[in-house]
Amino acid sequence: MRQDLREALSTVKLETTEASAAADKRSHQRSLRCLKCQNFPEAASKHRYCGRCETAPYCGQQCARADWAKHKLACDGLRRGHDQALAEHEGRGGRRRNFRQDNHDVSAWFLAVPGLTNEIQLLAWRNRDITPFIYVSTSQSDVDGSGIRIQMRPRSIWNDPQFLDAFPDDREILLRMFGEPSFSSQTHYVCAYSIKHQGGPAQQVMATYPIAGITIRGVEIVNALSAATRDEDLAAAFAWLEEFLPSASALHTLQFLRCRSTVLHGNITQQGSVPISTRAINNDVAFIMIHYLQLEFRIRLTGLHGAVQLNGRQGVLCEQDPSNNERWTAHLDDGIYVSVKSVNFVHINRGHYKRRSL
Repeated sequence: MRQDLREALSTVKLETTEASAAADKRSHQRSLRCLKCQNFPEAASKHRYCGRCETAPYCGQQCARADWAKHKLACDGLRRGHDQALAEHEGRGGRRRNFRQDNHDVSAWFLAVPGLTNEIQLLAWRNRDITPFIYVSTSQSDVDGSGIRIQMRPRSIWNDPQFLDAFPDDREILLRMFGEPSFSSQTHYVCAYSIKHQGGPAQQVMATYPIAGITIRGVEIVNALSAATRDEDLAAAFAWLEEFLPSASALHTLQFLRCRSTVLHGNITQQGSVPISTRAINNDVAFIMIHYLQLEFRIRLTGLHGAVQLNGRQGVLCEQDPSNNERWTAHLDDGIYVSVKSVNFVHINRGHYKRRSL
């Protein structure tokens, strides 16, 4: 049975990156809405852009004409920003006809960084009441995303000289984005992705993106699992995994959790049912959920008898211990690695989930 557990978790691990990357991609794939009707482009279709600023997206001429009275107030500013970005693109040796595709490539590069989208969405959600502008930047030499910096700029500072110096051409665009009647910080956020080129200006893409409700709901469930042992929270977690994961991955994951609950935690679970909530199984489920979101799962050690000096120490839970499938490997903040059972840690949330370290 223990060998079965190890094989089951190995299957889950192999699919974790694929499942998480697919969820990230789904949340951004259809994020560009028509500026007037707020509809996404239909399948195999693309938005058209304003012929003057080449920035405002529309699903067709009818929406573009209907929105002109409002759009013309910002069109000149958008055009200046577009022309400057195009000039910088050509200055780097880029072709005019590839300008829009190159901007899409910038977004795609950031999108491919594991866990980054979820980290940004949770930051936007946590600060939704101050309607932040989120600025994500790195340099051209950053090959794996380890150099990415995330800055949150609340609306209250957009008139400050320092903000205007840092983002001289962005204020008009931001005011337009946040001023749209359809914009709500409960469902969307504004983010700029920027790559600084060596010896030249940065290449920046700014857009409105949807907040994935399933990501927010997943973290809320994890926090509930960590705060108490209620059967309804565990049932919600199982339902979330079924919704979030592809069907085959969900089947493997839930089977693994039921098996672990029975064999390791003495929790008799009927076929296809949700285990009874305990701290140990809650910790297992919470970690796997956060692992699928490709975020750090911070813990504090507790209840250790053989190594009491480690109680209270904090760190990040990493993976199943390859030498003992009853335990997890944790990387403590002082740099050492320890192997712990599910009952010997508590999840701590410092208010900001970060993507897992590479």
